[in-house]
Amino acid sequence: MTDYGRTLKRLIDFSSVKMYLVADTLGYDVSYISKWCNKGYLPNVKAAPKINGILAGLLSEDIAVHCDLESFCSQFEVHTTEEDLESTIRFLLQEAYDSSGKKDSRKSPKALDLKQGSARALVHTGEIRRFFQQDFSEYLRAAAAESEGPVEVLCTLDLCLFLCDFLPEIPFPDDLDLHVRIAIRESRLYVDHMVLLPRLYTFLSLNSRISFDIFCDEIMADANVIIIKDYMAALCSLDSEGRVLSIFCVTDTGTVQHMQWKTVPLFNRSKVLIQTSDPIDFHRKGYRTDFYSKDHFQILLASGFEFLLPRDCWEAVVETAGNKYKNKNIALLIRRLQVTWEEIFEHGSIDFFVLKTSLLRYMETGEIIFTDVVHRLTPEQRKNHIRNILDVTKNNPNIVFYLIDDEKLPVKNRLAYLSVFNNREKAFMKNPNRYHYGSGSFFYSIRSGELIRYMTDYFDDLKNTPFCTRYRHRELLSFYEKYSSLIIRMIDL
Repeated sequence: MTDYGRTLKRLIDFSSVKMYLVADTLGYDVSYISKWCNKGYLPNVKAAPKINGILAGLLSEDIAVHCDLESFCSQFEVHTTEEDLESTIRFLLQEAYDSSGKKDSRKSPKALDLKQGSARALVHTGEIRRFFQQDFSEYLRAAAAESEGPVEVLCTLDLCLFLCDFLPEIPFPDDLDLHVRIAIRESRLYVDHMVLLPRLYTFLSLNSRISFDIFCDEIMADANVIIIKDYMAALCSLDSEGRVLSIFCVTDTGTVQHMQWKTVPLFNRSKVLIQTSDPIDFHRKGYRTDFYSKDHFQILLASGFEFLLPRDCWEAVVETAGNKYKNKNIALLIRRLQVTWEEIFEHGSIDFFVLKTSLLRYMETGEIIFTDVVHRLTPEQRKNHIRNILDVTKNNPNIVFYLIDDEKLPVKNRLAYLSVFNNREKAFMKNPNRYHYGSGSFFYSIRSGELIRYMTDYFDDLKNTPFCTRYRHRELLSFYEKYSSLIIRMIDL
């Protein structure tokens, strides 16, 4: 255990803060916090000051309320007051981090060999599993320490092999700025799309702080390489089912760059299936306006519910766009969408898929991400929002809600999901985490018509699953009349 891990674990144990709350506050999976505390891992050097500041705020607030300050001073051998407690904890964490970093810089023989550009041949099952599950993350961290921009990764191995568990899972560190270009075999993805599409969606969700571009593997199917730009290259031999038999791994800069030179053109000539995008792309190309000019929408909302807003909520969002973001273009876009959406809501056909946990969170916080504006509705605005939903669905029976009980889903996702927008001709995904944590893709554009068709089929089939319940206007009204007092109490908390 590092000095940092020992100090962090002692602070958490001393306080009454639970590990899951630490993870939620930082926006990390619990497994990362556990690795920091118990397995000698350290946060990324660029992210550490921010992480330690957030931890100090959380822990000092809890200790001040629930613990004895004198006991804290005695146990951690410090002298502090309640007013200085936060800065004291921040100092303890940063000092421990710096101490751990110095010890970590005394490289092990293996790390020294890697830095000197050695080559390794991995043939044993344990070595191969360790490469994917541990060594690869260490390579990424080492590359990030030497890089001023995002770390770029190229992977020609079929993503479906990871999704189907033929290849070990790669735990991409979500505290690094990563841009990954990865291949996928369309035929394998579509043949079992009811299983693999949700796994692909979950993969992107769990790695929401990382940007991915996903390509058809047609012209690179036999390349079998994984490259961390300018740092590491691995050539993999596979059996007939796609399992790795051996890995030849090099870190010599010249060799790595030569392999990049041969691999990059394969991606440049390949069909893009899913592409990372940003708000500027969407705005400049008029993507949103064109998307909403169609009909027969399937929309999965994973964070809040920004549709069917009453007029006073529109004005509040426009005000936030102008005052908080100082962006007149966003405010103008919101005005245009208001006109477009009012027409759609009056006559259009929309299937809204809403996650139960997301809906409950919206009731409590009022947070929506409207276009690119993070906005919180007041309790009264949330109540008006509910009333407006009931009014609109009464007048337009083609708007149907499907409530997904995500507690019953096969895979539990501790992070925010991606929102999905599909009109059966165009589709894109929106990443709520990007607006809160500053890394990952804002949007993913779905560039394949065939993939959109399979997505559409998946949502149509999803309606008949046991964890999905349909609500038309009559069911919505009945639900609201039955639970309105509870809903209002939740909103007013």
